[in-house]
Amino acid sequence: MGEKHTTEVSAVNRTIRIIETLRDLQPAGVTEIANAAGQTKSSVYNHLATLENEGYVIKTNGEYELGLRFLPLGEAARQRLSVYRAARAEIEQLGRETGTNAYLSVEERGLATVIFRHLENEIDLGSIGTTVPLTTSSMGKAILAQLPVERVDEIVDRHGFPRMTESSIVDRGALDEELEQIRQQGFALDKGEHVKRLRGVGAAILGPDGEVRGAVSVAGPERELRGPFFEEELPDAVLDVTNVIELKLMENMSV
Repeated sequence: MGEKHTTEVSAVNRTIRIIETLRDLQPAGVTEIANAAGQTKSSVYNHLATLENEGYVIKTNGEYELGLRFLPLGEAARQRLSVYRAARAEIEQLGRETGTNAYLSVEERGLATVIFRHLENEIDLGSIGTTVPLTTSSMGKAILAQLPVERVDEIVDRHGFPRMTESSIVDRGALDEELEQIRQQGFALDKGEHVKRLRGVGAAILGPDGEVRGAVSVAGPERELRGPFFEEELPDAVLDVTNVIELKLMENMSV
């Protein structure tokens, strides 16, 4: 469930913090990274030198960037998920046919992580690897609605109710009411709860064992996602794709 271990290695923690800081700042020099990461320049320099020797960062004119050696690691993480292999082509087709940005996400550590996307408009919910609070997006609420109440309790206790916009859900009563509605209708709506004037429709993907494997969602500008298109056509399209993915998961299990 993502519990913290008491045997953490501080050097590894520092390395991870440096890598994440570099991701946000790149290209960046040692001083800038050290200040942002809250570490000494000498420590940051030594970590970066080691990462450079191993090919995980590159240095050009005194500034560092992430190296391409990270790519196989990320792809290996995605490929281990059967839902990614089953859903990729379906997500691309969904985006093209609806003219929306289409996403595949999974729940990890109480957050929705985008693992694949197909873009059709300029308002993007997030790049691959982006994490989104489960209570503020259609993909997240669709997942929450299918989780056991004990797991929902754990997630809420850990992450609370982030107020991303004035439309975000900020209390448990409102969340429970919406999750029940999602269970009844089979899909979730995002009416500017994660990003102002961005709307979305999402549905959970269930595996043959009945457990949540992820969620399909589409998103776009409020000016385009409205009326019957937003409330009826997109939910039908998302549910159709979700059903196809679930059938693929079932077929793969029987092979």
